[in-house]
Amino acid sequence: MSNSPDDPILPGHLLDSVSLLSKKWHPAIVRCLSGTDGRGFSDIERQLDGVSAKVLTDALAELQEYEVIERREVSQSPLRVNYTLTERGRELDSVIDSLADWGETHLTEPATERVVLIADDNPRVGTMHTAWLEDEYTVRTARDGEETLRKLDTDVGVVVLDRRMPGLSGDEVLEWIRSQRYDVRVVMVTSEDIDLDLLDLAVDEYLVKPTGKETLRSVVAELFERREHDAQLQEYVALQSRLALLQVEYTAESLESNEEYRKLRSRLAELEPTSEDIEAADIERFERAPVANTR
Repeated sequence: MSNSPDDPILPGHLLDSVSLLSKKWHPAIVRCLSGTDGRGFSDIERQLDGVSAKVLTDALAELQEYEVIERREVSQSPLRVNYTLTERGRELDSVIDSLADWGETHLTEPATERVVLIADDNPRVGTMHTAWLEDEYTVRTARDGEETLRKLDTDVGVVVLDRRMPGLSGDEVLEWIRSQRYDVRVVMVTSEDIDLDLLDLAVDEYLVKPTGKETLRSVVAELFERREHDAQLQEYVALQSRLALLQVEYTAESLESNEEYRKLRSRLAELEPTSEDIEAADIERFERAPVANTR
């Protein structure tokens, strides 16, 4: 029904309805009683985490005045009461349910976009890696180091970085990313075997080509999960991964004779997470083996 020009923009009954629903605990109480045969005071109080007994008492009394709920005595000795929705209350519950659906559709923030930047001068490899990841992530591609830097911004969460590219190499791109303190995880991908120069690369993961689909997908997913940890924990897991890869390729004696390796081992010990850190994260990350390529 349309309003006439003389009708108030917000009629009194609408203002009353808005006033009733705008009070913090009123809709919550209605939803708490929805679909039940009634609840006692203590039960409602337990369901509504954070409500005080005084506030709940007042809210129940007001909803009774509006005939939204009904109070019934279940027993007198000891006194036990039950609160149930009236017919009016059940109608209001349908309204609240519709409002909840509307809010979920229109007010819920969209999921944060997860962006992966694939940098590889081989078009075939870039296309293949994109196909493997594009169903889960927004994928950008770059063919050389300069284009990688142009396409890198704060939206990028993970860079899949070819080590040998024309112009700026992957090593140089990585050094620039770290110097700019981008909050981005980097997995270096290369056709070269694992060498001791890995000690000098501040990478989060290191893969040797050809990289299998499941390996790449698994590593990228893990790197996004690592972004939820604090900086110290991220550094610990990345360093642990690099040292574990070297321990597979080299004997303990040859590694211990390397000064840079000893320094990084000492740094790893400094970063050792506490039991609280481990409980807050996935414990498997602190016991993980080096990533195995699926060729």
